[in-house]
Amino acid sequence: MIGPFPAHKETMSIFRPVILAVAVFASGAFRIFTAEPVRVEVSSLEELERVASANDQVVHMKPGVYRFGDFLTPERIEKIGKSIDRSTSKRPPVPMLHLKGDGNRLDLAGVVFEIDTSLYPKMPSGYLRAILLTGSRNAVNGLTIRNAGEDRGSNGNLLSVLGEDNVMENVTLHVFGSYPHGYGDLLGKGGPNLVNPLLKQSGFMIGGKRNVVRRCKVFSRAFGHCFYIQNAEGAIVEDCYAEGQVRPTSEMLRDTSGPAFDLGFKSVYMNRDGRSEITPGYMKSLSEDGFRTYGGVSRTIIRNCTAVNTRAGFEIAGNDTDADKTVVEGCLAKGCERGYLIGSNTIVRRSRGDVLYGPLLYLRGGRDSDVELEVSDETSNFTVHALATIAGANHRVKFFAHSPDTKLPAIPILLGYAMPQHAEMSSPINPAPTENIHLVNELERIPVIQQTEAVRCEISSKILKTSEKASEKIW
Repeated sequence: MIGPFPAHKETMSIFRPVILAVAVFASGAFRIFTAEPVRVEVSSLEELERVASANDQVVHMKPGVYRFGDFLTPERIEKIGKSIDRSTSKRPPVPMLHLKGDGNRLDLAGVVFEIDTSLYPKMPSGYLRAILLTGSRNAVNGLTIRNAGEDRGSNGNLLSVLGEDNVMENVTLHVFGSYPHGYGDLLGKGGPNLVNPLLKQSGFMIGGKRNVVRRCKVFSRAFGHCFYIQNAEGAIVEDCYAEGQVRPTSEMLRDTSGPAFDLGFKSVYMNRDGRSEITPGYMKSLSEDGFRTYGGVSRTIIRNCTAVNTRAGFEIAGNDTDADKTVVEGCLAKGCERGYLIGSNTIVRRSRGDVLYGPLLYLRGGRDSDVELEVSDETSNFTVHALATIAGANHRVKFFAHSPDTKLPAIPILLGYAMPQHAEMSSPINPAPTENIHLVNELERIPVIQQTEAVRCEISSKILKTSEKASEKIW
């Protein structure tokens, strides 16, 4: 018998059984009987899709490896194509497996879905969402999804959760396959691109309303996001882990074949010498972001999550007009190109990161964010130009360390500066409009450099300088 899922106070009970009231007059008592949900055993992807399109069941899938190459016959792919509604979108969702029932509990412990990348070009055109859950009040526990095959992407994701009040727990994704792979975003990330077609591959997308993702992991060996939240309200992501890979730009420049070599090591980004080429001395993530929100999400919480070796550990695209703040709490960014890339109306608290390969924080502009970050003391020999850049209005920012910061490189906190274009480290850092910032810097060896046009700012720092010379206005 399957044990109960842990309760979640922010989420309504999704396994509440039907209550039948029966009056038993003979005994003078009023008795309540509970109807148990239907229990179903499945042992194939066909059965799972059929059963999980019904409602209010406990579904147990036999542990094992289920290969989508066996499931997605030409007839089934043709049926998927006929079922797609193209009337409302130029890029409609295209699922390989669609779970659309309500109130189901899916026990998938020990279950592995294997998706060969050779299936991608066989699927109908659209936004490929390999496993798509669109029902509500469902719970999924224990699934593993992995890629096999050649290094190519779908420009979609492996798992999308839409609907309302769903709970996803203990799901693990091993994402493989994208083109090009091995250069991060240096050859493009959507436009402009130096390589066409650009075939990205992301992991876990969260949309819908009040969906909860807990204790899930994404290991990305592809160019794409690990977790991303889009068109969502009230999403909660907690105790999750995102991991990418990194590669030195100096190693890229030693390639003797491949797309970068064929392009003469050009890049879509202009470096500090004014040339659009891959620049030695930096460390690049080969994935996109660990945890990413897009504009239009509200009441999002990301709690106790870790990002390792991703492009941004946490990129939060808060809008100026958001009525509710996004909260990032108790999180860790480790070995990322940039730890936290933050916009408007975001709260970051009890979180930390390093400057191993790039800045801890880009507060890129916007307004009304509140950020407190602990800086850990890991160091490397790779080029890092700043601990943070801060721009925008009405932000509160604090940096501190629990241990002495003697190991940290003496790289500055730049107040009144934007992040470099596209957040690319090798590009120059330019001044940006900045006002009414409350900045507390408790790092003894780290200077704050205030751009002279950053106005009405309150600064507490042992070392404070102003950039009065023209040569100090571009970093």
